[in-house]
Amino acid sequence: MTSSDNTRRAFLRGVWLAGGLVAVLVLALSGTRAFEWLESGTYDARVRWSAQPEKVDPRIVIIDIDNPSLDVLQDKLGRWPWTRRVWTEVVRYVSQGKPKAVAMDVIFGGNESAQVDGEFAQVMKTAGNVVIGFSFLSSNLTASDDTGAGKQAADAKARSLEAWSLPSGLGEEFEEDDFSPNAPLPMLMQAAAGLGCLNSAPDKDGNIRRVTLHANYRGRAYPSLSLKTVDVAAGNSPGLTWHARQGWFDSSYAQLLGKSVPVDDQGRMLLLWHGNRSVYPRLPIWQVICSIYRDQCPNNKNVYGPEYFKDKIVLIGASAAASYDHHPTPFEEAAPGFMAHATAVDNLLNGQAMRSAPRWVMVAVVLLMVLAGMELQIRLKSMSWGVGVLLAVVAAYGVVAVGLFRNVHFVLPVVAPVLALALTYGSSTAVRYITTGRELRRTRGMLDRYIAPQLVDYVMSHIETINLKGDKRELTILMSDVRNFTTMTEKSDPVELIALLDDYLAAMTEIIFKHNGIVDKFIGDGILAYWGAFTPELNHAEEASRAALEMLERLEQLNQQWAAQGKGPIAIGIGINTGTVIFGNIGRGKKIEFTVIGDAVNLAARLESLNKEFGTHALISDETRKRLGPTAQVRALGGVKVKGKTIETTVFELLALDGAAAPVDEEVPSKAGA
Repeated sequence: MTSSDNTRRAFLRGVWLAGGLVAVLVLALSGTRAFEWLESGTYDARVRWSAQPEKVDPRIVIIDIDNPSLDVLQDKLGRWPWTRRVWTEVVRYVSQGKPKAVAMDVIFGGNESAQVDGEFAQVMKTAGNVVIGFSFLSSNLTASDDTGAGKQAADAKARSLEAWSLPSGLGEEFEEDDFSPNAPLPMLMQAAAGLGCLNSAPDKDGNIRRVTLHANYRGRAYPSLSLKTVDVAAGNSPGLTWHARQGWFDSSYAQLLGKSVPVDDQGRMLLLWHGNRSVYPRLPIWQVICSIYRDQCPNNKNVYGPEYFKDKIVLIGASAAASYDHHPTPFEEAAPGFMAHATAVDNLLNGQAMRSAPRWVMVAVVLLMVLAGMELQIRLKSMSWGVGVLLAVVAAYGVVAVGLFRNVHFVLPVVAPVLALALTYGSSTAVRYITTGRELRRTRGMLDRYIAPQLVDYVMSHIETINLKGDKRELTILMSDVRNFTTMTEKSDPVELIALLDDYLAAMTEIIFKHNGIVDKFIGDGILAYWGAFTPELNHAEEASRAALEMLERLEQLNQQWAAQGKGPIAIGIGINTGTVIFGNIGRGKKIEFTVIGDAVNLAARLESLNKEFGTHALISDETRKRLGPTAQVRALGGVKVKGKTIETTVFELLALDGAAAPVDEEVPSKAGA
């Protein structure tokens, strides 16, 4: 097994380990407050993006006790809270239009006067469809209350409220030791068509995203205001039935009016919001009162006759600051409480609500995202491509999540899957840097010593497609050698000779790199280089020939410098041949060399040595000459039979590359047995 295979295996093992750790970490953290806060943020954003105001139920109308109403009516009705005579007249007027139900987000506790309370009760009884509210308040009972009248009074109040027969353990739980009912005046309870619990069910961050359909107290279930309102509007239907989750894809749901509404395991309904407080028709209460007493408001142009409320479900609530009934929602930081009631009534009437994904869906999506992050790192070697595809996956998942949210009201988790994808890709990137990245850095360090920088960049960007294990291809080989170097070593100071040789080799290497060549090795004072391995688009024979001519030109400059320093000149011979060679890693075990071998390399070496016999400096083979084109200036030297060959090889002296085609000089007699 090669080093590359071992590195690849180490990389894959590291990626799988990183993915597994990320999956465990994300799933473990998904239930924490921080994750829930982040997920709630994405949920609220989807609520705002997906809101469809045009789909609100037109039967719902809100009479709003807003700040302008308190200001306009202060002189006539006094300061808030108003007398119950106001509610008597409002209910009397609205009821004349025959609405389906009138729900009042108000608790009428305590006595005002026998006459006022009696008249209000009579109006509600006559209307026959008024729902009023009650709540459970935190209580601090004394020790005597724990064993006596306190609990008895609380129990009596609770039993006076309307309770439904529902399975225990479902809905909002109110412990009898911590809460007591805040019930309306008994006279008003008896006159109302129904009672509804007003307690909200905020999430941990205080936002209202869901409502409880019923509250549990002392073993009894009490319907919420929205649920009881829909029940009354339907003519006191058989009530609510509960169906627990049955299958992997089935949600628990409440059934009312023949429609199933998804709820969570605690009996809470995740609201399907259609918009902010402006989506439902909202009548300021001062306009309603001015519609009742038109002569008292001559400037009022918005008159609502009783017929306006025909077949409507009328919610009466307060948005005024003095009501202290404000809650954060996905749309507003301080939305009036009636918005949650109106939205819940809308959802129950139409059998629609949001459905949260079960836990197993979140686990499955997180695992899929982990696998996606691993695949991106394994298959895409380019960091820019990897990040680009990762962002595309995140965007696609976001589109799917918003699409499901808007169209089928299904809530996919977002934070955990996206974080799993990002962490997996990031940790896998670290694994790549530690494993394959280390090998690539080592490979680049090796190539930097032999290849021009632009070629190194090419090799590293195509490292997966380049076969470094050994491959046959056509290359142009250059061999150069210093003449009489052995004699020079005997007559020269070793230190000066090494310095001279270093200057020479550095200059020649720079020229080879300049012309996109690869320095295979230094053989003492000789150089083996080749072209075409990583630049298939270039004419490698021409690149090598240009390098050879520039090497000879540069050597003349070096000789002039050395002469000025009192050093003797040197001469070199260059042989160039184009042919098929074996290119790549050669050898096994502890001795592996990246090089070229074959007859084409041997011929280049023979051509280099023939320069001594022909008295030339640069010889090329016929195969190289054929690839230089008509502008190359060469001199034919005839055919030679080199060692190991049975046929003669035509040899040419390389003179120049640019300019008009030069006539071929008279052939020099061939030399056999070179």
